[in-house]
Amino acid sequence: MNYQQPAANAEPLKMPESFSTGIRNVGDSLENMQSNVTESLNQFSQKAEAGADASSQFLQSNTIVAKFAFLILILVGFLLLMNLGISLIAYFTSPSKNPYLIKGMIDGNNPRVIPQDPTNPDAIPILRSNNETTGAEFTWSTWLYLNDLGNDAKKYQHIFNKGDGNFSSIDNLTNINNAPGMYIYPATNSLHIVIDTVDSADKNTVVDISNVPIRKWVNVVLRLKNSVFDVYVNGVISNRLILQNVVKQNYNDVYVCQNGGFNGKLSNLRYYGYALNVFEINSIVYGGPNLSVSDKILKQTNFNYLSNLWYSGHA
Repeated sequence: MNYQQPAANAEPLKMPESFSTGIRNVGDSLENMQSNVTESLNQFSQKAEAGADASSQFLQSNTIVAKFAFLILILVGFLLLMNLGISLIAYFTSPSKNPYLIKGMIDGNNPRVIPQDPTNPDAIPILRSNNETTGAEFTWSTWLYLNDLGNDAKKYQHIFNKGDGNFSSIDNLTNINNAPGMYIYPATNSLHIVIDTVDSADKNTVVDISNVPIRKWVNVVLRLKNSVFDVYVNGVISNRLILQNVVKQNYNDVYVCQNGGFNGKLSNLRYYGYALNVFEINSIVYGGPNLSVSDKILKQTNFNYLSNLWYSGHA
């Protein structure tokens, strides 16, 4: 087999120019792509850093708002608790609007004076009716047990009055301040009730209740609402007075069973700072008198309970 060596002077193999150009173009494209990717990554990194800074600022601003809101919440809570504390202190230290002047039973000839001076440790203050939507209003309630009517045909027997402690030597009435005042007619089983008004010349200030049962417990309620003054006996309205003038209230003491008082017993003299309704009045009647002795001198407690004459036409 004949093998022929290439000629020593043969020319080297040359790559076509178009092929070389294509390879250069591919290389340039790869470089451009790499540059674009690098630039995109750099831009993304810059945006991420900017976003992180913004998030940090946002979180920081939210923290400031939260702290401010928390401080506001603490302040509001403190004010609410302070108001609640003030209300509780006022509730426990302020005088009752519906106080007992006499709680329990006392002898009808055992005089009592209930001071109204707040500086007096024995005071039981009565708050004046003020700024009521229906006008002045209040209620007085007491239980009475009359043993007998006495023999003096000229002098009234004193049960209680709020106002003045100077009594007439002629009829045993106090004519200066009765807001209200309750008396027993001389030698008669009738009640004489006086309610003062701002007009000292006003004669329309008296209510009389006749045929009060003897030797029976009787509940008497004096109820004022605006210009209407009602007297209830054992839960039944017994008389009504339409006042022509405004009721005259005072800051004077409450006097009970003065100048000999009356022959009998008194139980639960109480003041209410509003006009009781008929259900509340009857609730007092159904509850009955308080037979617990309020005075150490008083021993006897075996009294007949309640007169029913006021339920049967005052028979």
